[in-house]
Amino acid sequence: MSYAKTLDKQSLDKEIQFIREIMIEMLEQVDKEVCDFFLSLHSKLQASTNTTKDQSNFQAIREELHIINRAGKTLEIIKALSLYNILINIVEERFNINREKPLDRMQDAYDDLLHKGFDRQDLDTILESICFYPVFTAHPTESRRRTFLEAHSEITQDLRKIFELGDTKAKDHILYRLHLLWQTNLVRTQKIEVLFELDNLLFIVENSILPSSQKVLEYIETMLDHPLKHSPIRLGSWIGGDRDGNPFVTNDLMIEVMKIQHKLIIKFYIKKLERLVRELSIHNDCVQLSPRLSKSIQKDIAILDEKTAQGCASEPIRAKLYIMIKKLQNRLVYVNAPSAIMHTYSCPQELINDADMLIESLDTISSKYLRQFRHFVLLGGFHLMRLDFREHKDIFAQALSEILCLLGLCDNDFMRYKEERKIEVLNAALARPKMELGTIQEQLSESTQNVIEIFMRIAWGKKYINENILKTFILSMTTDASDLLCVLWFAKQTGLWKPSKRAAQEMIGAKADSTKVDSSMDSTQEDKLRARIAITPLFETIDDLNRAGGIMRTLVANPHYSHYLRDLGMQQEIMVGYSDSSKDGGIFASNYSLYGAIQELKALESELGVGFVLFHGRGGSVSRGGGTLESALLASPPRSVQGFLKTTEQGEVISSKYLNSSSAQFFLSTTMAALLKKTSYDVFCAQENLATTPTIAAKCSINAQHKQLMEQLSHISYKTYRKLVYETQGFIDYFKAATPLAFIQQLNLGSRPSKRKDTTRVEDLRAIPWVFAWTQNRSIIPAWYGLGSALSAVDLVALQECYAESEFFAATISNISQAFLKVDLCIAKQYNDFVQDPAIAQAIWSQITQEYDKTAQMLLAIRQESNLLDNEPTLQKSIFLRNDSVMTLNLLQIELIKQYLSTPYEAKRARLMEQIHSTIIGIAQGLRNTG
Repeated sequence: MSYAKTLDKQSLDKEIQFIREIMIEMLEQVDKEVCDFFLSLHSKLQASTNTTKDQSNFQAIREELHIINRAGKTLEIIKALSLYNILINIVEERFNINREKPLDRMQDAYDDLLHKGFDRQDLDTILESICFYPVFTAHPTESRRRTFLEAHSEITQDLRKIFELGDTKAKDHILYRLHLLWQTNLVRTQKIEVLFELDNLLFIVENSILPSSQKVLEYIETMLDHPLKHSPIRLGSWIGGDRDGNPFVTNDLMIEVMKIQHKLIIKFYIKKLERLVRELSIHNDCVQLSPRLSKSIQKDIAILDEKTAQGCASEPIRAKLYIMIKKLQNRLVYVNAPSAIMHTYSCPQELINDADMLIESLDTISSKYLRQFRHFVLLGGFHLMRLDFREHKDIFAQALSEILCLLGLCDNDFMRYKEERKIEVLNAALARPKMELGTIQEQLSESTQNVIEIFMRIAWGKKYINENILKTFILSMTTDASDLLCVLWFAKQTGLWKPSKRAAQEMIGAKADSTKVDSSMDSTQEDKLRARIAITPLFETIDDLNRAGGIMRTLVANPHYSHYLRDLGMQQEIMVGYSDSSKDGGIFASNYSLYGAIQELKALESELGVGFVLFHGRGGSVSRGGGTLESALLASPPRSVQGFLKTTEQGEVISSKYLNSSSAQFFLSTTMAALLKKTSYDVFCAQENLATTPTIAAKCSINAQHKQLMEQLSHISYKTYRKLVYETQGFIDYFKAATPLAFIQQLNLGSRPSKRKDTTRVEDLRAIPWVFAWTQNRSIIPAWYGLGSALSAVDLVALQECYAESEFFAATISNISQAFLKVDLCIAKQYNDFVQDPAIAQAIWSQITQEYDKTAQMLLAIRQESNLLDNEPTLQKSIFLRNDSVMTLNLLQIELIKQYLSTPYEAKRARLMEQIHSTIIGIAQGLRNTG
């Protein structure tokens, strides 16, 4: 997150003091006893703030908590602390952005590049072509309910009214919202469903993301001084398409999500046009219609009812707007109609063309909101957000194995074949003509029929919603080239890949080593929509990342996949996973492996004649690829971006960045500015001529000396991490006992199960609960463990030089430092009491503390600080702001878990479970992520 110093410390302290006072005022109104407890706790916390934490410090707080417990006010004090954390977050968000001119980051970046010697014409070309593609996912899911999200948004506006507009009446509204939140459960009482996740996201999309994105488009259009042909922001979603390990995402639900998104965006357009109808009451004597607009109105006026047509007989702009509304209304009918519907839009471009006809007939002022409407259509199309489909690669291999066995092309042990044999069988299957799967459907198992239906439903969505409703088809845990060939076979049989004739001879009978890729071949009209899905491997583990280049070589050499790539425009999307690679080998080895895999893939482009489009599977926390997106962009390998950035936006990060339009505008403009900078360096600064390029372009590469150092760091950190997590006897038992994992798994946060498989292995636990559990007990080992041993084994001067000269190393160390400051081993040690075997607890705790000390010492030495983040005081203060309340919630959680484990009857356990879950939500709010 970017911490812009837009207001001084005195202003920040003033707002913090205000929310403390308003919190106390609210508590006095609702529960005087809880208010007294809150003040007493705050007093004890203040007394111990500047001392070294030990058992005596905790004891004073524990005594207060025991009094609260005996008074039956435990849940109330949890809620008070949690609401206080939420208010602190709101204030902090207000100070993290440039609220005065949030969009000016783009102009600042543009001017900076001009100053560095870039040509205006080249920058305009890049600005017009860049694309930021955030893909919103439900995991790790937002821990707050929609009620709290809406209150968060409103209180943010209230604080703005008070401190920027002087509207003191807004204080009453804050008290009103807090009063209602006090009477609302922090925790959902029911398991959240996928459609609830969608509802939360659509609330943010409609109220903040769409209007904020439109502002960005408007700003860029002004910079370019001509209308945009496409949107530089593309919205995506996994909700309804991500079924990897989520049994609740079905084929029927996927279609329902498509329809919901379609309905929302069409109604959004209708609402905008209805307002324009009321406003654009321009008489035909006052406007000179273009010939094509006049002709269009004459052609379509008959679709309006007689009364409406007569009412706007002398107001042609209104007449055209009414026609557009009618066509959009027919569009809603079209999706569900069993037969053809006349007079509707077949694609978004037709709607844009109609808007353009109106714009060209009006003056600049009169057409202002029509131009905004045009931006919305560029953004949302008829699909609102592009769905990505994701499923584990074995699902398709198992289904195809059954079909190929039925066809006599293999035995039913296809899954156990060696990779070479698999590819041989798949080549034979792909060489056959397209078959009608309906002819064999009744002979197939239900699971295989379900897989076939996936492709049929995607084809339906492309026909009835929009071609862009779904493109990316992700295969989780991709390990081999055959994984993608399995999906390619299904795509061919269902019409999602229609092989072009121009490569048919090459496909039939061609040898793998004789396939020559011609990247200069232009796509003809005949080849449009030949390849309608982008089969996308997801490389998640460190080993898979290291093998990604070899897998791509195999696929490009395959005649069938090469043919498919030609029909796809020689663009191969590849998703790289941050969270599982971190769980696999630790934070530094993960980051370095990702950098290396991306660098290798981009180097392969010219050799293979394929453009690799990267999709970054980032999470919210540092250990899942989180951190500042701007610094990550500028630290990525040379030529790795080139105008396109697709990345996941997950869980609580969505509300943090996008819940309020001011935050959304600031984040979007900051990202676009960084994308403009990075693309300019990627396109115009040759890697082989780094000496003459701007400093930042040189710093994003890793020279030979730094590479040797970082390979050593990666190797040592990997071994150290693996020794603890995968090689230490009893570690998984320690993890399950010393963290609130069991309670997290029962918390109604998201629709997905916490494990891929019902095993006790770390490998099968999802990265989200893995990180979430360690974050809750404050050791947060996924974000730093292994780094201390690696850094202490290398010369300090060399590390300091690398930190100063390498953008990648500096960004990695900076992100780890931010997460490391949230670690509190004094709290984490308290959770050791839950581990039944004291020998295991002591052995593992000893490793954690030793590694912590090494990491703390080395981070301070490399960053040359007395205290961590001294060089970033705003960020440091942000983390310290909530320390007291989070520590209290941790101590409460520990005491509640002790009671839960010793309680003999179910009714009390149920009450304790609710309280424990509430502490989990409160701690997540205080630390600002779930995982």
